[in-house]
Amino acid sequence: MGYRPALDGLRAVSVVTIMLFHVPVSWVQGGYWSVNVFFVVSGYLITGLLLKEYAKWGNIDLVGFYLRRARRLLPALLVMLVVVALVTPRIMDNQTPGTIKGDGIAALFYVANWRMIITGQSYFEQFGSPSPFRHTWTLGIEEQYYLIFPLLLIVLLHVFTRRRSWGPTIVVGALALASAVVMAMVNTPGDPSRVYYGTDARMQDILVGAVLALVLHRMGARRVAALSRHRRPLELIGWTAAVATIVWFLWIPADGWVFNGGFLLFDVMFVLLVLSVELAPTTSIARVLSTPVVVWVGKLSYGLYLWHWPLFVLLTPERTGLDTVPLTVVRFAATFAVSAASYYWIEDPIRRGSLRRRLGPRVSPAFSTAAVGVAAVLIGVSATGVQLAPSARAGEAQAATVGSGDYGVLIVGDSVGFSLGYNFPKEKFPGVAATARVNFGCGTAEQHLAFNGKPQKGEDQEECNTIFANWRDGMQQTKPKAIVWSLGGWEVFDHEVDGKVLEVGSPAYAAYLTARLEEGLKALSPSTAPVFITNVPCYHQEKFVVAGQDLSSDRNDPQRGKAVNAVLDAFAAKHPDRVHIADLDSFACPNGKYEEVVRGKKIRIDGVHYSADGARGFWEWLMPQIKKVTG
Repeated sequence: MGYRPALDGLRAVSVVTIMLFHVPVSWVQGGYWSVNVFFVVSGYLITGLLLKEYAKWGNIDLVGFYLRRARRLLPALLVMLVVVALVTPRIMDNQTPGTIKGDGIAALFYVANWRMIITGQSYFEQFGSPSPFRHTWTLGIEEQYYLIFPLLLIVLLHVFTRRRSWGPTIVVGALALASAVVMAMVNTPGDPSRVYYGTDARMQDILVGAVLALVLHRMGARRVAALSRHRRPLELIGWTAAVATIVWFLWIPADGWVFNGGFLLFDVMFVLLVLSVELAPTTSIARVLSTPVVVWVGKLSYGLYLWHWPLFVLLTPERTGLDTVPLTVVRFAATFAVSAASYYWIEDPIRRGSLRRRLGPRVSPAFSTAAVGVAAVLIGVSATGVQLAPSARAGEAQAATVGSGDYGVLIVGDSVGFSLGYNFPKEKFPGVAATARVNFGCGTAEQHLAFNGKPQKGEDQEECNTIFANWRDGMQQTKPKAIVWSLGGWEVFDHEVDGKVLEVGSPAYAAYLTARLEEGLKALSPSTAPVFITNVPCYHQEKFVVAGQDLSSDRNDPQRGKAVNAVLDAFAAKHPDRVHIADLDSFACPNGKYEEVVRGKKIRIDGVHYSADGARGFWEWLMPQIKKVTG
């Protein structure tokens, strides 16, 4: 087959969907499925090209294949990486993520997905400034496929030498199934980023596309032509798969079941749409996807994907003065303009061989290699002299301010407090500046947990020893009118103190926690700003593994929460003029138990931390209480 515009149409729909998902647009809940589309189409097309080459020559030119892939993908990537690396620190200044250099280098060498797994960067929730290179994880997976799959295919074609054997198809199909099994087994409830980024878990998407190419190859041209005559059934299959795909794009969020076979189900469903438009290019669904404007967007899809995320990160409401629809229009316009320039001035000319013609066949590879080296150096020095925002590593201090009003609210405590502060709805409270000043992974109680009577050394964080100094600095810098003190997630655990394990609910632990509360209140003095301590709500964390033991049972135990809340109530009663208890349990658990959806919204992402909707609801609930006290 020659050029098929409908496949570009599929890319167009997918890239626009993922752009909307990253805005984010609330009604595109499943925009992340768009990545599957790119993977399936890539697997199908690349496998088809390799099979065609093997059928013609009896072998596959690996060097030629790798050079073609590099010529198609690398130039635009190099330009994006260098430009974004140089520009981002100058625009974001001290909000520039501390991971930007490492992320850029990892993207350059196509291992961004594994770096994000190792550094714990979540795709689904981002408390601090997101990395402008976070989206390059998909390029890593595809390039790893390009590197390994041709070798596997050559082996399979040489092992199964009989003409049009089903052997390669069966093996590749089994590998796709194995990848789906890996996703189900390795997935961590609450934040599935490990399997979302992992090559082992995501290879199923690409391999399903490869299976389609292998099946058609096995059938042979005559049988495929015969099958393509069934235009009506193929059209029905195409429209059914297209509608189902749109449904998944709009309404299927990243819930647990989709990581237990849901990805494979989507891939198989979508590959039927590819089959339909390939075998019956004159059907109504194929014609819709082949509309000139849609095809044009599809041709730009690689550039659109490369540029949309860093532009979205840089073009924020704070920097543009725009919000909602106007901001989205500006973001899309900028993305299309830059992507069109990338396609017409970089991607298409180099793909057609202009660089090779200008430099000569011998100089061109050397020039390309030098370009990669120069890019690596430029990315490495990109943030020199710029104060970077600290990474969200456990124990390190984190700070974020949302809003610019005169009424300052300081949030101290743990990462739950940061999620509430970072998602502060400034448009709802335009006169308020909310500053989160926390240490990730650190509770008000010292970070020496115990479980089943034994200390859990794996959770000790030396950085947690400085949390009160961090609070004190926040007080001096913000001079808040009110303070929100987030705790509970760590205080519900037994703690080792001076060589003894203190059990939650015991008088010894109550005395210890009270002493820590007094020390924290001292750090928030001599200010007279009222302090609102959020009490312990119901928790529902699927897993929290430390040193091979799942501690989630203690965190989810309501009796532990009640014991800690009793200590908080007594502490507040001791300081009636300063300390107030914000009954978070009544907000998050209005029916007395954990519920996935509260007031029509999913307010917590992992049974502990708050989503953007949850944070908005929290502040709409708490701010009237704060204003009532402060006047």
